[in-house]
Amino acid sequence: MSTTSRFVALSFGIAATLAGVAAAKAGTVDRAAPDSPADRALTNQQAMLWKYTARCALRDNQELEAPAGPNGGTLKFKGALGLAPEWREGKCDGACQEKVSSCLAALTNQTGDHVQLSMLSAAPSLATMSASESDLPYPFQEGAFFGNVFTGEAYVCRGRDAEKGAQLKRFCALAPGLCSGLTNFFDAGPCEQSCQMSCTPLSDGTSRCAAMSCRDPKGRVWTHPITTYLRNRIEAGNADAISGAVSRDSGLERLQDGGQAIYRHVDFGRVPGAVRTLVANVSAAEGGGQIEVWLDGRRLGVLAVGSTGGVPKELAAPLDAHHLSGEHDLLLKFGGLHPEVRVADIGLR
Repeated sequence: MSTTSRFVALSFGIAATLAGVAAAKAGTVDRAAPDSPADRALTNQQAMLWKYTARCALRDNQELEAPAGPNGGTLKFKGALGLAPEWREGKCDGACQEKVSSCLAALTNQTGDHVQLSMLSAAPSLATMSASESDLPYPFQEGAFFGNVFTGEAYVCRGRDAEKGAQLKRFCALAPGLCSGLTNFFDAGPCEQSCQMSCTPLSDGTSRCAAMSCRDPKGRVWTHPITTYLRNRIEAGNADAISGAVSRDSGLERLQDGGQAIYRHVDFGRVPGAVRTLVANVSAAEGGGQIEVWLDGRRLGVLAVGSTGGVPKELAAPLDAHHLSGEHDLLLKFGGLHPEVRVADIGLR
């Protein structure tokens, strides 16, 4: 089950805020969003929490409506995953809290960057999150998330590919302490030691292994874990440094001549020469221009950008990277590109 992680770890009272969310009733009539912050009863941080709680707990035909603001304006938050639809009526027992907590923890991203990921579970209570062919683009097991944020407990174990999180700007599985704010995140060690796993074979010969239950460092068993898997693609807008371009959730836009984007911790594999090509998901109404690929002061290759008819298309450029392995900082340089060109994501293969 693929989704998007952007939930920033927050610094306000989680239990009190979630209690307010749980007590809210869903509206049935669509109304416009408030015209100004003064119309809102929620801060921006609280609104983000309501948004992701609704997304985790409610079905796509349900929504939460926040309390009216000083001027009578309201915010509504659509459901999506439907892990605990009873939340809509303000009813959420321990199992409900744990399911929603696992989802919120899995979506938490301290950097605040937009990252696509797959969320899976082999727990009987989360049968809708079992692996399927739609998970083929997500081969890297990041970790499993479990606990109860209502009681101040969130745990994460490290998956076999947790180190991939660095290049995608997700660090909770690598360094749980960085994700404190939603609540304190605690390191549960390697998933293969902390969790009972169940694996689903896919058509390409790989498997997606998700946790059925997990044990925290104190020995308590949690029965509603969620396991995350990552793509081998980097959202282009998540560059560590950008000049001469605009970063959006949809990617990099307005790529000016001489513009640059730097991506740190890019993984070239464990064996030198494993990477031979840079691929980029590009939209270009008109062709012309190029994207140069640099590393350590050396140009590795050039991606020529032709017209894609304005629709996203994967373009590829061969790289002189036979000597490279491990993590490196990758530099993209833009030249001669049409103003409407957008780069959604990049990857190595």
